[in-house]
Amino acid sequence: MATESQFAIEVKDLRKTFGKGDNKVEAVRGVSLQVRKGEIFGFLGPNGAGKTTSLRMMVGLLNPSAGDVIILGKDPKERQNQNFIKERIGIIPQEVSLYLELTVEENLWFIANAYRIPRDTAKETIDKLIRDMGLEEKRKALAKNLSGGMKRRLNLIMGLVHNPELVLCDEPTPGLDPQSRVVVWEYIQDLPKQGKTVILTTHFMEEADRLSDRVAIIDRGEVLVMDSPKALKKSIGEGDLVEFMLADTAEEHLEQIASALKKFNGGSSIQDVYVSSDRVIMRSKDVISNLSRILNHMEDHGAEVENMAIRNTTLEDVFIHLTGRALRN
Repeated sequence: MATESQFAIEVKDLRKTFGKGDNKVEAVRGVSLQVRKGEIFGFLGPNGAGKTTSLRMMVGLLNPSAGDVIILGKDPKERQNQNFIKERIGIIPQEVSLYLELTVEENLWFIANAYRIPRDTAKETIDKLIRDMGLEEKRKALAKNLSGGMKRRLNLIMGLVHNPELVLCDEPTPGLDPQSRVVVWEYIQDLPKQGKTVILTTHFMEEADRLSDRVAIIDRGEVLVMDSPKALKKSIGEGDLVEFMLADTAEEHLEQIASALKKFNGGSSIQDVYVSSDRVIMRSKDVISNLSRILNHMEDHGAEVENMAIRNTTLEDVFIHLTGRALRN
């Protein structure tokens, strides 16, 4: 007797190439992973890294050039499985997609009718989604008259009307004000409690860190690492990070100061030093007790420190450690 798989999605050596000849572009290069049922799985990477292309292939919206995908135990290439898969997937696209001449609740009813949801069930679901997303006062408002944040909130719940098992959030919060972003984050965090699996693509490190049970960092079409945010941050070292903003931000000068810091006290108290954008970043386990000596050491090597900040490790630091450049670049 076959046992049910613990995975919502299984991907093996997924590849996608666009164009031909000299114009050929490898957008995804051999992605392999498994997404567990009931988890929030984050794809973190810069714009153009291959996140959305991977996501579209993983749910059958785009045919891969090579590789295999199993969705909820089914092969999407087999025609008899396609309706089964479509009915169980909810998609929240990166670009807001609404029927602007319909009201908030009419947009949701349109989706409910498309999925042939019984009227009583649909009404109960729609009322709850509107309430949970804080749109009760706008339920009769035309979508075109909503603020940007409210449009994105409506965009989110439109992908949930049919109660999908697997929810795909493709960059769910760009352009949102802080209040709307928190509302969306809290709602996404609650979805696994409703028995749903969530795949989230984002280039916001805080979003991936806060929401994801596990994160795959992707760059140039390849998965570089995959683990929990906590484990990924711990993997590059322990201690506090100190950012030094210098008066002279010339790259050569920054590299010179970074090199001098690496030699401070034989390197015993400093775990790592690197340059990111216009600043020098240092990791140290005992930064507070050594800070005055570190600053004197930098001054002896020609550094004029204008400002500094002490902070914890972020997923962007992991990305810099892996690629040598900032995630936002």
